[in-house]
Amino acid sequence: MTATYAARASRQTLMLAIIAGLHFGAFVLMASGLGMRLIGPMPPPPIVTVIPPKPRPDTVVEPVPQGPFGFNPTPEPEPILRIPVFEDVLPPQAGADKQGQAGVGNGPVVPVEERAPALRTRDGRLAALINACYPPASRRLGEEGRAVARVVIDSQGRAIRWAVDQTSGFPRLDAAMDCVIRRLEFISGRRDGRAVEATALLPIVFALD
Repeated sequence: MTATYAARASRQTLMLAIIAGLHFGAFVLMASGLGMRLIGPMPPPPIVTVIPPKPRPDTVVEPVPQGPFGFNPTPEPEPILRIPVFEDVLPPQAGADKQGQAGVGNGPVVPVEERAPALRTRDGRLAALINACYPPASRRLGEEGRAVARVVIDSQGRAIRWAVDQTSGFPRLDAAMDCVIRRLEFISGRRDGRAVEATALLPIVFALD
């Protein structure tokens, strides 16, 4: 049995010596660079393509809508006819001398009775006429204003001519007064009990609802 154990030990020693020799030979090859030439160059690493993330759309801020010109005008009062200016000339009174000075007479002084022309059209009807005659372009542009017309009213209560006495600041609104005045009804002025032609100032307010 001693011989058997000795044979086994010899074989194990021989195997260990062969393994050690192979490792030593491999180390020598690697150290001399011959092993790298036998193995060949290592392949290059693969190219990795990075896809950038999809850009986020810009946030769009919607502007806040505002009214025309960005202000709210103060509402104007309802138009009221002013005291008219009578342009016809009165006949000279009795007792006046040639220089126009009052003379001395025995007759009583008769006062001259005058009544201003008035607007027959009611306020509600007037507001509807102004709304109907409002220029569309002025509505789109937000044009508002108060204009005053000098209107000549005949003895029949008709407006026979007119002119702008105070502008609204917008030519379109001033021109639209003709549309309003031609549709108005007036009560003629009176003097000494008879209807006469007279001039009156008529304010017209153009205001958007």
